[in-house]
Amino acid sequence: MERQQVLIGDNLRLARVEGAIYFICACGQTLGSGDENFKDYCLVEESATASIGAGYKASDQGMADQVCFREFFCPSCGLRQATEIARVGDPYLSDIQPRL
Repeated sequence: MERQQVLIGDNLRLARVEGAIYFICACGQTLGSGDENFKDYCLVEESATASIGAGYKASDQGMADQVCFREFFCPSCGLRQATEIARVGDPYLSDIQPRL
C-alpha cells in the first residue's frame, strides 16, 4: 500500500493512501477527504471571543456579540485540531487546500 504523509500541525496530517488524500488526526482518526473541509468532521465548541483571554475583550459589546471563537476537536481522541474567530452563523473557514 502506497502511503505519503505531510504534517500540517502538531495533531493533523495529510495522507495519500492508494491515490486518495485524507486528513488524519495523530490518533489515526480520518477527518474527511482532502477535497473537503476537515473541520466538518470535528466536534466544535463555540464561545464568546472574551473567553480567549483578557486581551480579547471588546469595547463594543454589540460587535462582540456578532463574532465567536471556535475550537475544532477530533471526535475520537479530543485533540484540538484548529481554532478560528468568525461571525456567528458563518460557515467554517476552509484554510487548507492540499496538494500532495
